[in-house]
Amino acid sequence: MTNATEDRRKGYLITLLGVFWLSPDALVLRLINTDAVNIIAFRGGMAVITLYLFLLWRDGRAAFTKFLHGGWPMIIIGLMYAINSAAFVYAVEHTAVANVLVILAATPLFAAVLGWLLLSEIPAKMTLLAILLGGAGVMVSAIGGVTGGSATGIIASVTTTVLLAAQFTMLRYWPKVDNVGAVIVGSALMGIAGFSFGHPLSLDGYPLLLAIMLGLALTPIAYTLVTIGPRYLSSAEVSLTMLLETALGPLWVWLFLHEEPPATALTGGGIIILAVMVASYSAFRRPA
Repeated sequence: MTNATEDRRKGYLITLLGVFWLSPDALVLRLINTDAVNIIAFRGGMAVITLYLFLLWRDGRAAFTKFLHGGWPMIIIGLMYAINSAAFVYAVEHTAVANVLVILAATPLFAAVLGWLLLSEIPAKMTLLAILLGGAGVMVSAIGGVTGGSATGIIASVTTTVLLAAQFTMLRYWPKVDNVGAVIVGSALMGIAGFSFGHPLSLDGYPLLLAIMLGLALTPIAYTLVTIGPRYLSSAEVSLTMLLETALGPLWVWLFLHEEPPATALTGGGIIILAVMVASYSAFRRPA
């Protein structure tokens, strides 16, 4: 097995683990049931605690110094993370989820274009086929749920799509940027905005516990894993793998809220899983 194949296999395994960890996100948001700004506050502010503790464990006394040495690239990637994460939460609250999913289906395509322009990365034929399959799967999942939606919700969805693709591409463009440091910068910006303009401390009881869990464990761990992916995979492949959340999210809602997903959601989810299998085939096939 070549080093390139080993790296791609490692990239897929880490990214898949991150996406699986993130997949209950929609369920948790449903259960918290509060304003988007309050979610942004916990999703950002609490994540800083977990991520900085991880840096201290990983780097010891050098953690703060290494964090400061990130410079403008780390700030730019962190800003991309903050805006696309906040825009996603806002989009889900202000337009139909189906609208958000359909627009997010374009993320791998945007990532492929940016990778070609900035990194001269030309996607393999199997990757391009997988992008088309993944987009088709999302479209099938969203059948019947697409509506006109609010203009601001649609704009937020497009913002999420473009900046998510850009974030993964820039992590490849600036490989020396610490992905954890970048997520800390973005999380801090989200926390400052959320606690300044929202009322997150108005939550109590079960919703408060879920919001803390979301911020301390779900979001930071998932995005730390996902942002490792671009070290080993093209940004298009990482973006494609992220579409798996579309397949897994409804299953968590079905399991805990007993809301059976429509047949279109299950069919679309199956197509998305097939797309990721097609894209990752070269990494996981047995050597001849």
